[in-house]
Amino acid sequence: MDTFFEQIVSIKKSGKAVALFCLIWILALSLCAFLLLTGILGMLTPILIIGLGYGAWWLTSKLNVEYEYIVTNGTMDVDKIVNKSSRQRISSFELDKVERLEKYNDHLLQNVKKENIVFACNKNDPNAYLLVASKEDTKVNYIVFTPSEKLQAAIKKSLPKFIALSAFK
Repeated sequence: MDTFFEQIVSIKKSGKAVALFCLIWILALSLCAFLLLTGILGMLTPILIIGLGYGAWWLTSKLNVEYEYIVTNGTMDVDKIVNKSSRQRISSFELDKVERLEKYNDHLLQNVKKENIVFACNKNDPNAYLLVASKEDTKVNYIVFTPSEKLQAAIKKSLPKFIALSAFK
């Protein structure tokens, strides 16, 4: 019997992201006002204003991030979705290669390089779990994610027995 479960998690904007959003729009509107008031570029001013508005919209839309967890027949995929339009596969691995699965806290990843860690959830989420899995290319995945109860059940089915017994407690 085939197993397929998916879950989408929206990432809440941090203070830095909100500040960046505001800064982009303030700069764009300031440049538009400057162009209108000075009229330096004459007939090109409306085209530049439209370009500035589009550029600001495009940059700020990149701040809308979601993650999707997909479990299919013992394989887990983690995708990053930007602005509900572009999807990028962050990680894919077999669940029987999971080495560790436990409740996440900051101390678990102190000695791990930041480029090896995928935060596929809100960083301060109290329901976050750390999953450590090996891949064929000897690379180790460190994934911090927040699975729903249905996804937890689907993941548990494919985990090695010694991990499945203590998973998601």
